[in-house]
Amino acid sequence: MHLDTKIGKAIEVYKMEELYQGAIIGFSGGADSSALLHYLKDKTKNLLCVHINHLIRGEEALRDEYFCKSVCEKYGVKFASFRVDIPSLAKERRKGIEETAREERYRIFNGLLKQHPEYKCIVTAHTACDNAETILFNLTRGSGANGISGIRPVMGSIRRPLIYATREDILEYCEKNGIDFVNDSTNKDTDYTRNYIRHTIIPGLEKINPNLVDACTRLSETLREDREYFDKIVNELFEKEAIEDKLGLDLAKGLDTPILSRVLIRLCGDKLDYKSIQGCVKLIKQGSTGKLINLAHGITFKIERDYAQFISTSDLESIEYKYSLSKGLNYIAEIDTYLALDTSEAPAGYVESSRNIFTKEGLTGDLYVRNKEDGDTIIQGKMTKKLKRIMTDKHIPSHLRAKMPIVCDENGIVVVPGVAIRDGVKGADITLKVYIKQQDVEK
Repeated sequence: MHLDTKIGKAIEVYKMEELYQGAIIGFSGGADSSALLHYLKDKTKNLLCVHINHLIRGEEALRDEYFCKSVCEKYGVKFASFRVDIPSLAKERRKGIEETAREERYRIFNGLLKQHPEYKCIVTAHTACDNAETILFNLTRGSGANGISGIRPVMGSIRRPLIYATREDILEYCEKNGIDFVNDSTNKDTDYTRNYIRHTIIPGLEKINPNLVDACTRLSETLREDREYFDKIVNELFEKEAIEDKLGLDLAKGLDTPILSRVLIRLCGDKLDYKSIQGCVKLIKQGSTGKLINLAHGITFKIERDYAQFISTSDLESIEYKYSLSKGLNYIAEIDTYLALDTSEAPAGYVESSRNIFTKEGLTGDLYVRNKEDGDTIIQGKMTKKLKRIMTDKHIPSHLRAKMPIVCDENGIVVVPGVAIRDGVKGADITLKVYIKQQDVEK
């Protein structure tokens, strides 16, 4: 099957016809994107070629940029180039070169797509060989079925019409049509994981199965069909149960693991790997209230009394602070909260979350506010009670406890707004109101 036929098949099977109306094509100047541009140049109504110089290969990168520009001038196709210092960004973000380059490419592509409605989609030159590399790469990382399903032919605004094409198909097409292209010298550097897979792992596996790439294509299609089926079930579940950011514990425990895993992946925004998700599944099945797992990307998974939730790890961290309280509005920057002491004044953009009234009698010294500390206690019912136990009994989530202001005098805790008040200070002399941001109320 020739390249033209394979491209046509991909466009038909995955319904990519809109790329003929207008498209932004990522053009590196390599064989894959050169072949794709040649195929589309007379078929796509509005075509913009975008070349991104990653500033990694010096003069060679400039050569590629000028080559791409000259090809587009020859074809009469619109061209735009961008230079992005990927090594510096990767160091700044503490990420790999490949990951950073991919992020920047799609940032630029999507930005152009928003600015220019005449372009209907983004077209990239990912091939069946790229797909095989992705499958093997994700397999070695321990990815689940989603990762091993490989590169999606259609994902959001991205279209990949070369997804059935092999390297041999591309080179044959270029030779047949007299298409020039450039070679990226870094593609031979096996220090890059993908290059190692391409030049070492795949040739080794092809000794076992010469049709390895085709086998990976079939695997991708099968797993994508499974994924679509499970996604449909999950979509219906989210709609039926009105799931937003929390998952009811009773509901979660009743779900089969394949469905529960996908629900959790949706809730965390697809940021966690298979191993992390399975750890969350195990925690749900155990059903231990108060248990949590700190995960990657600053995410914590927490089991509360009747629900499970992904929250920011920083929300569980108690930031140290201590301020004197005076009449009027007292702003606590560390928790972005106002304490209004004996005043009707209210801060704009904040809503009242709790109100306590107490008396000056029973107070010793001036009032101050501080962060929650381990071992905090308060006197209630003539007994010294642990604040942690009181909050547990009141089913207050851990991420709210960490940000809760603690109002004290010289004798210890006077009031924990909305939670507890010390013996001997109940009265009607002093009003203390707490104001927090609206979005914090909704958490």
